[in-house]
Amino acid sequence: PKPCRHFIGRDKELEELYTMLEENRHVFLCGISGIGKSELAKAYAKHYKKYYTNILYVEYTGDLHQDITDMDFIDDPPEINEQERFQRHNRFLRSLKSDTLLIIDNFNVTATQDSFLSVVLKYRCQILFTTRSNLNEYCTFQLKEIKDINILFQLTSAFYSEADKYRSTVEKIIETVHYHTFAVELAAKLLENGISTPGQLLARLQEERASLDNEDKIKIIKDGQSSKATYYSHIHTLFSLYALSRKQQDIMCNLCFLPYTGISARIFAKWLELPTLNEINDLIETGFVQTTTRHTISLHPMIKEIALSETKPSVSSCHILLDSLQKICLMHGIEVDYYKKLFQTAGNIIELIEKDDIPKYLLFLENVFPYMDNYNYQKGMKEIIQELKNFLKPKDIGTDSDRALLLDFQATLETKPEKAIKLEEDALAQIENITADNARLVSNLHANLGGLYRMNGHPDLAREHMEKSISLLDQFNLLHINDSIPQIANYAMFLTEQQEPERGISELQKLSGIIKEYHSDDCLDYAKVQETLGTIYLMTANLPQAKTHFKRAFKIYEKIWADEPEMIEAKYQEIQELYPQIGFCIGKNLSGLLTK
Repeated sequence: PKPCRHFIGRDKELEELYTMLEENRHVFLCGISGIGKSELAKAYAKHYKKYYTNILYVEYTGDLHQDITDMDFIDDPPEINEQERFQRHNRFLRSLKSDTLLIIDNFNVTATQDSFLSVVLKYRCQILFTTRSNLNEYCTFQLKEIKDINILFQLTSAFYSEADKYRSTVEKIIETVHYHTFAVELAAKLLENGISTPGQLLARLQEERASLDNEDKIKIIKDGQSSKATYYSHIHTLFSLYALSRKQQDIMCNLCFLPYTGISARIFAKWLELPTLNEINDLIETGFVQTTTRHTISLHPMIKEIALSETKPSVSSCHILLDSLQKICLMHGIEVDYYKKLFQTAGNIIELIEKDDIPKYLLFLENVFPYMDNYNYQKGMKEIIQELKNFLKPKDIGTDSDRALLLDFQATLETKPEKAIKLEEDALAQIENITADNARLVSNLHANLGGLYRMNGHPDLAREHMEKSISLLDQFNLLHINDSIPQIANYAMFLTEQQEPERGISELQKLSGIIKEYHSDDCLDYAKVQETLGTIYLMTANLPQAKTHFKRAFKIYEKIWADEPEMIEAKYQEIQELYPQIGFCIGKNLSGLLTK
């Protein structure tokens, strides 16, 4: 990202930073929040770009290992799993030399809080960290306030059109907020909006300053970060002077959960069911909400801390946001390209929200977990499991279904088959009576257990649980729901493996009819069933029928994924890899048929 348009007054620091990186290779740019560390790092990258072959920028999200995994490399295969993705990225980063600059922004933890730091520090490229933490055991560059009042007055003038008219008072405001860059910018925007006159704002800030301990000692807070009490109070005062509307307060409350990397303003507005972006744009004008040229919005760390303490976000007060995220996670077969940011937002909700409605909160966790599983987002899945464990310890909190789901989730991440099977059996044992309310869950548990038995060479037990799963769907009139599709498809494949392909085909044809009746024969679910039918016919060497069903499936895929041709190509590859001898021929034939 580019530095802000009004970046000024740090020429000396840019030169010092260049020298330090040349001599030490890894530098931690330290300083209190709002002093301009990130802007200096971005300005450094711009100023010295001709000295580097590559410049890489990573916004730290709380887990270096995950951040390296999540980097976007153009040659990453779409089907690659997280571990392979990390290994590829880590191998590449290790190969880089000193002509590469890697910027890791907002590394606001201590060395012991992110154990992967020691691995990153072995990279041979130059690395510039920005951090609020005290990392004195490493090479650090302590960024101080800009003491030249003329430069800060110039910054004020960029945001406050009448600064020259009130220069004397404006300079006193700059002195009163201790030359703190972010406080100066907020004060200028406040004056431009006409909420206070320069005289009124100065009086308010001086009054607040008099009530503080003016020694302004640096205090160390529990996570090893440093902050100055007066700076925090100045920002708090400026925040309170705006007298935000109820709607704007609600928006600020929900913005607290966004990742530091931010998210599209339109996506966030959709999450909050806002009819327009007007309220968000007003908050951007005040300076509380940061934005980039890519229309990404986020909260400044200091504003986030104040908004959290002022608005106290809770499950009840943020129910619209939680409901919206759950709806996305429950939209079967629909993927969103911002899923990582969605998962980071869910992680921040777990960490920061007040849990004043536990049943609603547990439901939120239980709906988000399977969507994370779709993307194998293990960091978030582990966080949810730990959170559910903490809440479900007391017997008077949660239901039998909640406890069954927790065990099912644990089985999902279990690498040892015997343990995973035991966890699924324990999950089933939690539910004594099957009712309309829990039949879907019990059916899923039987399906999962059947799948585990199938993978581990127990066909009789696999059949028993798969058939129990489908019979429950039938008994409770649930065959039309999305859960039935993978269950019946897996059962059909199992029957084919057991030399009963006709039964498998029969089950899938019945399912096709149900999908057609309840939904349509033009949806993703119908395509998946047609693809499975094609696969079974292919396994039984019935090429004409295989071709017919694959063609039906791919016509739907082509329509639904019209803007994502790589997904259609991935489907062709899938068939070719599964059945290399005849899949290649069929894939190419189908491709020709579709283009005709």
